Amino acid sequence: MLHAFFSTAAKVVEAHGGVIEAFQGDAIFAVWNGDPTPEPTRTDTKPGAGTAFHAQRALDAAVALLAAMRGVLPDPAPAGLEPLSLGLGVETGPAMAGSFGLASRRAHMVMGRTVTIASRLVEMTAELAHPILVGEGLAGQVGGIGLESMGFFMLDGMRAPHHVYAYPLSPDPSIH
Repeated sequence: MLHAFFSTAAKVVEAHGGVIEAFQGDAIFAVWNGDPTPEPTRTDTKPGAGTAFHAQRALDAAVALLAAMRGVLPDPAPAGLEPLSLGLGVETGPAMAGSFGLASRRAHMVMGRTVTIASRLVEMTAELAHPILVGEGLAGQVGGIGLESMGFFMLDGMRAPHHVYAYPLSPDPSIH
């Protein structure tokens, strides 16, 4: 099951211009280039246009991954097992990327507030019964259009409440 998820996730992330930074347990961490300059093929040259472009691509990848996994995850769950579900947290903002650790045991990773928020959003998907949760930074970058406010939450490890949004899903799974 994990192989199918990782394979599907890698294809979806890469098709949407992202890069998988890490596989961790049953999760993946993916990033999109946050370069504030616009994409070369875009005509929108306003400051921050490139960041908004990458934010939209990350959100589009989350929606596409959810749709792609519908046929992969068993529904209903096999007898005696908890149902499997996909939880996606998407946020944008600054993060540190690089090699960290001892010289004999280095790991490439991304870290920082943005990564922490995305991780906490993933944890909240089951509690809020929404498979795609979006942070306030990403909601601002994509204009918040179509996102449902879930309210403000104190995320573990944060000092201030964070506005959380849900990507609304159609009742007809063939639409997404």
